[in-house]
Amino acid sequence: MIFGFEPLEGGYEVPMRVVGANVPGEMLIYLIMFIPIGLFLYGFWKRLEVWLLAKGEIHRNDKIGTRLVSWLWYSFAQAKVIRKPLAGWMHFFLFWGFALLFMAAGADAAHFWIGWPHLEGNIYIGMSWIVDVFGMLALIGIVVLAFIRYIQKPDRLNDTNSADGWMILLIFVILLTGYFIEGLRIAAQIDLATTIEAIAYEQAASPFGWMFATMFAGVSLDNALMWHRILWWFHMAIAFTWIALIPFTKLWHIFASMLNYAFRDLEPSACRMVENIEEATTFGVENIEEFGWKDLLDLDACIRCGRCQENCPAYNTGKHLNPKVTLIQAMKQHLDAKAPYLLEMKAAGIDPNAEEVAMTVEEAAEEVNPMEQSLLYDVVTADVIWDCTNCRACMEHCPMFIEHIPKIVEMRRNLVMWQGDMPGEAQAAFTNMERNYNPWGVGWASRAAWLEERGVREMVNLLPEDGKEFEYLLYAGCAVSFDDRYKKVGESLVKLLNQAGVSFGYLGTEEFCCGDSARRLGNEYLYQTLVSQNLESFNNYGVKKIIVVCPHGYNALKNEYPQMGGNFEVYHYTEILAKLVAEGKLKPKKGLGAKITYHDSCFLGRHNGVYDQPRAILKDAGCNLVEIEKGKNFGFCCGAGGGRMWLEEHAVEGYKRINDTRTDQLLVPEPEMIVTNCPFCLTMISDGVKGAEKEEQTKVFDVAEVLWKTME
Repeated sequence: MIFGFEPLEGGYEVPMRVVGANVPGEMLIYLIMFIPIGLFLYGFWKRLEVWLLAKGEIHRNDKIGTRLVSWLWYSFAQAKVIRKPLAGWMHFFLFWGFALLFMAAGADAAHFWIGWPHLEGNIYIGMSWIVDVFGMLALIGIVVLAFIRYIQKPDRLNDTNSADGWMILLIFVILLTGYFIEGLRIAAQIDLATTIEAIAYEQAASPFGWMFATMFAGVSLDNALMWHRILWWFHMAIAFTWIALIPFTKLWHIFASMLNYAFRDLEPSACRMVENIEEATTFGVENIEEFGWKDLLDLDACIRCGRCQENCPAYNTGKHLNPKVTLIQAMKQHLDAKAPYLLEMKAAGIDPNAEEVAMTVEEAAEEVNPMEQSLLYDVVTADVIWDCTNCRACMEHCPMFIEHIPKIVEMRRNLVMWQGDMPGEAQAAFTNMERNYNPWGVGWASRAAWLEERGVREMVNLLPEDGKEFEYLLYAGCAVSFDDRYKKVGESLVKLLNQAGVSFGYLGTEEFCCGDSARRLGNEYLYQTLVSQNLESFNNYGVKKIIVVCPHGYNALKNEYPQMGGNFEVYHYTEILAKLVAEGKLKPKKGLGAKITYHDSCFLGRHNGVYDQPRAILKDAGCNLVEIEKGKNFGFCCGAGGGRMWLEEHAVEGYKRINDTRTDQLLVPEPEMIVTNCPFCLTMISDGVKGAEKEEQTKVFDVAEVLWKTME
């Protein structure tokens, strides 16, 4: 007996497997295992130290039960990963194959340390079968994933590096050697068995192990036993290497993503609030360590799957922004390079923002000292920051719940409010909002003039003049007031609400811009000023329920105004119209019968999940709705979100502008009409149709206009 050596037997009366049989020194593995575990814990602590460098405040210690469920559902059911079916399910099999193999190894260790009993009988056969089958599924999964990455080479995986290949190879070898070991063990036991029936239970317990055993049918017993021992030790060595490497390689996403699932943002879509803005000494984020700990965790959770890139309208039209490469990975590389210096200074009690830092930090071995790099101009760059439309496609499709938009907005805040560096068009929009409370710059005194212009004044309870009781406040927004094309949408909506007998009031000149464009362009101070003015008006008239026309205003009033105490029942007008039609209060008199395509606006769709109500209205209007590939949560942005409505977009050579690209998608079925639900989208898609010279064949309307056409 060498270190407790136990020979293999040719089967057991009760189906089972003796742990470590035929492995001399097998007990040593349970001592050696503390080395990779120690390295793993050391690596975890080093990553935790980096996250704790964060200075920004992010509180995610609420709703403990919901967070626990989120962790379980997204970690173990891989619920968001499998939304991309082929790659997702292969990853699911790989995850669970490894998880079950790890649990089986843990049971073996428990047998050694605490005398955990052997699995026997049908329990052994059942558990062994599950581990054997899922291990093979994991092996298939890693092969398919390697095929996708290296043979198919989709554009979303355009940043593959050599480390990816080595990790794939390591996992493949770990899984494959496990089956060779199993096959050699079973082959040896078959040779040792007095009858084949004595070991026949292994065919059920390890169907793939049995298949591998047939490969060694001609191998002598001594050779089978020898290679079983050699491969067993080799397998354990590379498995321990894998464990030790986890915190220092891409494999770290396994645990970082689990933390992300637990600490993801559970609140509705909203920009982060700047508290006590009047007392703030800085604005936004200028240095990587000024982000919150969750932002830094996001950087480690990124698996570089490219789903964000694949769905980003900026990237797909040739812009500088690539949410994976030029945002998240650029920030991660910068953090990894800068963290050692920050940790050193933290230990020495040195302020990293002090002017003398460059003299106190030892020169970097790299060509560029990360302490001297600007996050905004050298790492991410201003072009990347301004390219974002806030469409939320990146966050919607990221399987790790990485929060891209908040990082962009924080950097915009610093550029605008601290650096004073912004596009000229943004400055013009800010000036218009400051002087006339709307980004168009039209005099605020004419905000209610559209009522007379469109002939609906008598249908509207103009609160400053009429002061009648009302159930809903109609928050018409700037577009209805000042955009000539969208005034027609306001007219249609007023007529529909009037016909349905809805009691609503309108603030007119006491209504101010919702502030969405100001906030998402980085001018948080202007946003909060506009919100304060609106809340004062709302409270003066006792507003409880609000119908909002523009999805941007809808998102702001519903999800962001509560940050400043504005808690109301907020509805987008399509939600109200769908309800009125369903209740029979609006009864279309004729079906249009028109072939249409529908554009899901980002702020109504991905930001708020309103997809069905507009479609229900169009169906009741008798439209022949043709769903396009890029619809619902996969909808392609019109290009106007994130305040970009007010910024000039220059087409990149070889690409079309975002709105033209989206229009082309909507025109594929050759519709008679394209229908939208947003003033910005209506403008951008109309421009796209005009640019495509399809104005005669295809008209662009809003949902409210389409429904009103059926009522006339």
